[in-house]
Amino acid sequence: MPEWAQTIAVSKTVQTVLKTEGLSRTTPTAVRAVLAAQGPLAAPVADFQTRVLEHLEQEVVKLPADATWLASSDIIDSVFGHDKTFTARGPLKEVGRLVLLIPALLSQLTAPLMREAMTAVRTVDVEQWVHAHLGPSMLARRRRALRPDMKTA
Repeated sequence: MPEWAQTIAVSKTVQTVLKTEGLSRTTPTAVRAVLAAQGPLAAPVADFQTRVLEHLEQEVVKLPADATWLASSDIIDSVFGHDKTFTARGPLKEVGRLVLLIPALLSQLTAPLMREAMTAVRTVDVEQWVHAHLGPSMLARRRRALRPDMKTA
């Protein structure tokens, strides 16, 4: 039982570091520092820890040198959960063009960042993307279906 508890502790420690700090070239060092504070491990658990750290090192060398990547889907799940909660109160239950605002909700908005965003993408390009990937909204389809034929009026 003590080996099982140590294995779970190693696993949860690695998971916590990855969730809170993300995945970057410095992650193995950070994980080692936190794991070192846990004290001596039984031989099978030490082997498990070594294999986990080796795998972590193999993965981080694939990253750009100064990049930190999201290592958990918890944040994404939370954001979409909040979006679903918000849209559930509205009359139209669909993924619409407001889905494009999600990245803005996940970063600190500054004037230079806003300027870069506004100059990097043209409105017409966004409209074309929405038309190609989302199509007309449910409200637009409803209006088209219910409006009287203008030729007979």
